[in-house]
Amino acid sequence: MKFPAGTDGGTISTPRDEDAARELRSFTGAIEVESGSGKGFVLADKGTLFAAYFRSDQGSFKGNAALSHISFDTDSGDDEIFSLRSYNPSEFSRAISISREEGLILPSVVRILPSEEETAVSSLPPSPSVNKIVSPVPVTPRLPDEARFRKIMSLPGVLAVSAFFEGFPVQSYGDKDFEHVAAFAEDFVRAGTKVAQEMGIGDLDQLILETGSNKLIIAPCGDLYLCLFTSSDAQLGLIRVLLRSIQKESAG
Repeated sequence: MKFPAGTDGGTISTPRDEDAARELRSFTGAIEVESGSGKGFVLADKGTLFAAYFRSDQGSFKGNAALSHISFDTDSGDDEIFSLRSYNPSEFSRAISISREEGLILPSVVRILPSEEETAVSSLPPSPSVNKIVSPVPVTPRLPDEARFRKIMSLPGVLAVSAFFEGFPVQSYGDKDFEHVAAFAEDFVRAGTKVAQEMGIGDLDQLILETGSNKLIIAPCGDLYLCLFTSSDAQLGLIRVLLRSIQKESAG
């Protein structure tokens, strides 16, 4: 396996303290792990894990099996050193593709750190667990049912559709490289949300990127986003009506 080299992000020798938690929450790339029992790595994006590998005297482990040998628990007694290799969106996408080919992808998204909202305490003194790394907890985004995806694909001009979560495609239909564009689509959504807020025009409903030959429509849908790729002559009216219907179902 040859992953992107990335950029040296330094070494964390005390991965369970508060400063490490804050650093890993904003980190995207490969976390190389070395402990007394072996070596391995995880692919992480802002506190969420997507793939894992671990090798020890007992053998080589992939995915969830590897993760069980890598401890992010604050109470673990096994000393570990984390070496960080930062990835840009293109490098992270390549690493995900390689991980998929090698069988390293975790079957469900796993969060190793609490979010800012989960750790914020406005009026009470922080508890001992605030801002500390916690044990992995599965985060399962609610996906629209398959019938809805088929309905979207049946609309005239729709070429592909994907649902993505935190910059990673979790369900896709059609022949388009959503793994490569999902991270950029996530940035596009953030930028659109900021513009809407700055202009005071309400919450983001849909984003449309149009070129001479195609259209890209992105819409928030519950915990994730739907991304549609269409031909230039696709009827946006029909597409937007269906997307709003799915959005209302997800919000219910």
